[in-house]
Amino acid sequence: MTQLLLLYGAFMLISLSGALSPGPLTALAISEGARAGRWAGVRLALGHGLIEIPLVFGIAYGLGVWLQQPLVSGLVGLMGAVVLLWMGYGLTVGAWQGRLTLTGASAGPAPGVVRWGHVPGGMMVTVANPYWSLWWATLGAVYVARVMSLELGPLTVGGLAFSHWLTDLVWLSGLSLLMASGRGLFGERGYRAVLLVCGIFLLAFGLYFGWTGWGLLWHR
Repeated sequence: MTQLLLLYGAFMLISLSGALSPGPLTALAISEGARAGRWAGVRLALGHGLIEIPLVFGIAYGLGVWLQQPLVSGLVGLMGAVVLLWMGYGLTVGAWQGRLTLTGASAGPAPGVVRWGHVPGGMMVTVANPYWSLWWATLGAVYVARVMSLELGPLTVGGLAFSHWLTDLVWLSGLSLLMASGRGLFGERGYRAVLLVCGIFLLAFGLYFGWTGWGLLWHR
């Protein structure tokens, strides 16, 4: 039992490198927290988990090797880059020009990615994020392989996936709760500044993954 708790605790700390990255889910939790309220992040995390938890089992039983192939990594990078650049451009321009405001977010329509709800939106944004895929193909896969070498069984893999997902749940729900209840703390300028930073990071990630994805395909 002690060994399992140490495994889960260590993986939760490692998972922070993925959960706290300024990616599209983070940006969506911030904007939807202001628009849809404090529970938006929980629903986004549920959608994220519906994709991520099965992926952990897939990596544990052979998918990790497939994800590391240059063709797969390259295609993931290119397709994800398009989504990141699209989201990053919208956030950056909207925040810079003042079109994205707390008042507007609270009263405005839902963005296209969550048109069918936050759970499906969390699923779609997760799949479209190349950082998430490559994190699991590298750092995540190494840790899962380490756990599998101990021959502790599928329940342990499930616990590992759940412990990782808890970091995402706490982070995304915390952001939405903060944005929903902290409007006076942030104000309009603070809100736009946060979205601007997220947008710039998304643009940078989009360019990086587009470049590396093209390189992987070109040099195959």
